[in-house]
Amino acid sequence: MRDLWPFLKLYRQRPGMLWLGIVLTILTLLASLGLLTLSGWFITASAIAGLNAATAHSFNFFTPGAGVRGFSIARTAARYAERLVSHDATFRLLSSLRSWFFARLIPISRQQLGQYRQGELLDRLVADIDALDQLYLRLLSPLLAAITVTGLFCLFLAFFSVKIALVVLAIMTLWIVSMPVLFYILGRKTGESMGKRQAELRQQMLDYLQGMAEQQIYASDIRTRTAIAHSEQQLIRDQGRMAALEGLGSALFVFGSGASALLVLYIGSGQLHSGLFSGPVLVMMVFAVLASFEALMPLPIAFQFLSHTRHAASRLRQVVNSTVVVFPEAPSGHPVTGAISFASVGCGYEEDLPIINQLSLNIDAGRRIALLGKTGCGKSTLIRLLSRTLEPSCGSVKLDGHDIQRFAEQELFQAITFVPQKTHVFSATLRENLQLAAPDADDELLQRVIRQCGLDSLAVARDGAANLLETWLGQGGIALSGGEQRRLAIARAMLKPAPVLVLDEPGEGLDQHSEKVLMKTLLEAFKDSTVIMITHKTVVLALMDDVYRMENGSLTKVADSSPAATP
Repeated sequence: MRDLWPFLKLYRQRPGMLWLGIVLTILTLLASLGLLTLSGWFITASAIAGLNAATAHSFNFFTPGAGVRGFSIARTAARYAERLVSHDATFRLLSSLRSWFFARLIPISRQQLGQYRQGELLDRLVADIDALDQLYLRLLSPLLAAITVTGLFCLFLAFFSVKIALVVLAIMTLWIVSMPVLFYILGRKTGESMGKRQAELRQQMLDYLQGMAEQQIYASDIRTRTAIAHSEQQLIRDQGRMAALEGLGSALFVFGSGASALLVLYIGSGQLHSGLFSGPVLVMMVFAVLASFEALMPLPIAFQFLSHTRHAASRLRQVVNSTVVVFPEAPSGHPVTGAISFASVGCGYEEDLPIINQLSLNIDAGRRIALLGKTGCGKSTLIRLLSRTLEPSCGSVKLDGHDIQRFAEQELFQAITFVPQKTHVFSATLRENLQLAAPDADDELLQRVIRQCGLDSLAVARDGAANLLETWLGQGGIALSGGEQRRLAIARAMLKPAPVLVLDEPGEGLDQHSEKVLMKTLLEAFKDSTVIMITHKTVVLALMDDVYRMENGSLTKVADSSPAATP
């Protein structure tokens, strides 16, 4: 319950709808119980009354007949209302849970998110939260309804026979206590395994679909599909075990209700001979016991899947309990000119494996520097510290003499423009992809930036598009080449001027001439800004004021920044 408790507390957001659903569930069960109980009495009493003409003419058929119709209509209406209210409340609750989970996912540090594979977080956001609907629909509501109906039903039986009422109370209480425990134990391992298998199968399918072309090129797709089929078979086996448990629960339900009815019939027959009640009343109690087990029927299924729900909750808690990056709510109000300072900064993705070690660097406002170094030496990590997607383990990062942890999130990102190494292109038009950086930019400004960045010769727009800005770029920019994606990233940067410009491999995918021309255009647009550029190339180093080489988590200044001197 420790894993489930934080999510149960969230149910307090919609208590009215949830309690109304439980009340309607109880009313549905009571109407069903009343329908079968009254029907049993009515049929028996009618048969006895029809044995002779005198009782047949005096027997009141209309009142119990109206009662049967009333219970039938009430049962149908209550069932419909219960489904409507409880499912609506559950869907609204799941929507709130997703918003709650996403709100806690956003501030988690990049360092923490890096431990999850692609698609894992989406799987938790969708599948694991979907699994939590069983807490209300399959657990809380049926359990509370079963307890309430049991109490009311045994109180009703006590008006006719205290002995029968106590026996039925003992049987139903034993069922309520034992069936959840039994089926939780029987379904615990399979439920946890099923959750893991589902997540693994989704991840395998995602990896296969994303890398399908490469796998076909290297003839490894058959092996991958075999692994997927094996995982699918394991999941099917788990689902088969759960289906077998559901069958066991149904069998126990039939046995329990039948045995209870026979026991009531046996006890009641003795009391019938004693004249404690009439024959129709005995039949009524037998039918009532059969109907009362409808309230107990959902319990085995609910608890056999409880381990699956608990596993999903633990996976969600694992994410929300991760280290978060906390930004101040109020802006600092400090003007930013672009001076940057790294003071004895240390950082690593694991505590015993530092990537940056006691690094210090001061960059004056308006200065342009380039960072060189081998892949994996920590260059990208350094600029992630500046954007606070990573937090330093020691030292401090300052902007204009103020720790960046004092800047509000929007304030910090207004002061810094990033051109990341990997550019995400949305499945939208060129205009919409550019307006991500400047939502209020008009077509004239967008067209000017497009010409400056060389996006006016997009291959995808050569079929004669009437308006280049309406060109559809496709899912993930599939219609763009690598160089065109870099041009798009730089165009976004030019639409968002800021005191600090950070470039991570800005010339990737471009030829030397195009890179030089594009970088001159970009640096001219940011001529008064501080520029930090990460690169493996030496083409544009002559445009930089200082060049540093990173090695073993430390920086060394290169004396001559000319291309010939920085191989």
